[in-house]
Amino acid sequence: MKLRTPVLTIHRLIGLMLGLVLLVIGLTGSSLVFYRELDQLLNPQLMQVVAQHKHLSPEVVLNTVRSTFPEMKLNTIILPRTPEGVYKVGLSSNSDELIDVFVNPYSGVILGAQQWGHTLMSFIYSIHNSLLVQQVGEQFVGVCGLLLLVMVVSGLTVWPGWRKPRLGFWIRTKAHISLLFYDLHKVGGFLSAAFLILIASTGSAMVFSSQFETMIHWLTQTPKTILPVSTPVLAQAPLQLEEILQVANAALPEGQITLVVLPHQPNDVFRVSKKLPQDMDVYGRSQIYIDQYSGKVLQVDNALKAPIALRISNALLSVHNGSYGGLGVRYLYVLVGLVPSALLSTGFFMWCNRHRVKSYKRENK
Repeated sequence: MKLRTPVLTIHRLIGLMLGLVLLVIGLTGSSLVFYRELDQLLNPQLMQVVAQHKHLSPEVVLNTVRSTFPEMKLNTIILPRTPEGVYKVGLSSNSDELIDVFVNPYSGVILGAQQWGHTLMSFIYSIHNSLLVQQVGEQFVGVCGLLLLVMVVSGLTVWPGWRKPRLGFWIRTKAHISLLFYDLHKVGGFLSAAFLILIASTGSAMVFSSQFETMIHWLTQTPKTILPVSTPVLAQAPLQLEEILQVANAALPEGQITLVVLPHQPNDVFRVSKKLPQDMDVYGRSQIYIDQYSGKVLQVDNALKAPIALRISNALLSVHNGSYGGLGVRYLYVLVGLVPSALLSTGFFMWCNRHRVKSYKRENK
């Protein structure tokens, strides 16, 4: 009982201070569980074509985009993963403006472009990730995730079911509304606690990735990987992307190439992502690092054989958005994203009712 009072006070304070913020983060998180599906539904003319016989090579696509947007830097190219899919080329300007260009893989025609932050789904993502305040907002969202962990743990600590399990799951549907809201709050909070802990901890870990990786490497006694670099060759241009993809397939024959990060600086490398059959991430977490001049394979990170620290880091996004468990888990994550709204509503009602009762007692002394 001595512990219950301060823990309950902490639980209430965090809820009152951050309730609205957590509500917004939860609702936008629910929307983002099916981010790619919704984006394609909203923009079918950009992301889907009629299947034909043979794809154009990625090099042809890059040359088309480069000539159409000569003032922009080419950052990434995402390859089609289905016959109806398209090439997606990521560009950036000197002012850090980000644009995605969609290209028909059969005809090479540019289907259109999206500027980051100017589409509905990217706008929702920006709210969820940083509350539209970029770096400062992202750090704040990370702190909110840590405080959500404290709130969930404190709520579990004062859950009445530890003393009497029947009380922990009892919802008095015919009782006064204040008791009904209390019961909904305690049951809903307990049933969603495990998922809220997963989502909050992985979200904060991704925001504070440097600190998290240092901690996880220390805990697992795994040395940090030093990313390789290319060795510049005087007066030699980088290899063609088609050659790089052949090298990547030879270095890691399994799976499908999904994404390539293109080099900008002389010592940058080509980083090729592959999705293995057992991989949870939509683009895969296996990486092949290739010297941009010699085509030498500098490093291969097979996601299924990676050190434990790297596997934990690789799993963060999949655990955060629910993609690790198939369609059913993703639907469940949509519902979990709505939980903060329900807990805020019931918790705020209980707080208001508690203060109303206190005021009434003071006035009638």
